[in-house]
Amino acid sequence: MALARKPTDPSLRESPESPGIFSEHEESFREFLVPRGETPKRLDLYLARNCLPFTRSRIQKLIEEGLITVDGRPGDAALKIRGGNQIRVRIPPPRAGNALPEPMELDILHEDADVLVLSKPPGLVVHPAPGHAGGTLVNGLLAHFQSKVAPEEDLGDIEDGEGGEPSLERAGLVHRLDQDTSGVMVIGKTEEAVSNLMLQFKDRTVTKKYLALVKGIPVKKRGEIDAPIGRAPHDRKKFTVREDGKPSVTRYRILRTFREDCALLEVTLLTGRTHQIRVHFRHLGHPLLGDRVYGTRGTSAHDRFPRQMLHAWKLGFAHPKTGEALHFEAPVPEDFQDVLDSLTPLE
Repeated sequence: MALARKPTDPSLRESPESPGIFSEHEESFREFLVPRGETPKRLDLYLARNCLPFTRSRIQKLIEEGLITVDGRPGDAALKIRGGNQIRVRIPPPRAGNALPEPMELDILHEDADVLVLSKPPGLVVHPAPGHAGGTLVNGLLAHFQSKVAPEEDLGDIEDGEGGEPSLERAGLVHRLDQDTSGVMVIGKTEEAVSNLMLQFKDRTVTKKYLALVKGIPVKKRGEIDAPIGRAPHDRKKFTVREDGKPSVTRYRILRTFREDCALLEVTLLTGRTHQIRVHFRHLGHPLLGDRVYGTRGTSAHDRFPRQMLHAWKLGFAHPKTGEALHFEAPVPEDFQDVLDSLTPLE
């Protein structure tokens, strides 16, 4: 069956590597020496009250990402700081606070007064990031909404359609997809809608199904991968399966198999972790074809695979105002379909 195509701080020292903490495009650092005699306080509370102009939740996210150290060791939000402690904070670039509207063509599947549902094409960055200060989905949404938004919070652990606690003001985003992942996304158009959708993602009541083309053919036609995911110890930009990671569960079923020793899977996310699908299938021994980060030899170098073969296919959620159950399907993009058409199905 073919898939149809469809068109103030104490003793502050700033790092010379980046002198301005609020630089829009450069990473910056701040160091703090806790004064002698300081009453012991939680690390996150101390930084929020005395050192950084950030919300406590954002500081906690920086801590979780390993960007804050105490005396050279990774900090913990509940760690009690004491006089003489040396705190170092790395501020990741860039902020989307100065994101400007940039008109772009959006493939809108549905829009009403509360939500917008669209199909993201492959190659489109969702929000400003290093090397992508403009031309992102955020810029396009701002133009569509004809309003300038000043988000502060980072989206955190909500890659590939995963739920978390993003800012209510980041152009309505409540989840995101990797640059090279295509597919359906929902955007909240009001603060109430964003809050409601965020809660649905957090409570895991949103249904998220993907299409993934993987190397090899899994032994089981249906399966579940229950393996915790955390940051890779030697590369903070990557994730891996590790015992002390966050609980992560992915289900799959085989839709088609091909003579070229690969399989098309329908993947359902039961939890939301950054790069969850890509990490889980690498762990299973069936990495995504075209994945240049988590792929293995023979899965990413071939011209046949222009990108990681991952498409956010279906999304279901309750309308934030009416409660009506809504279900959307993003058409399979041309590059993905071209790859499928080039393969020889097994009977």
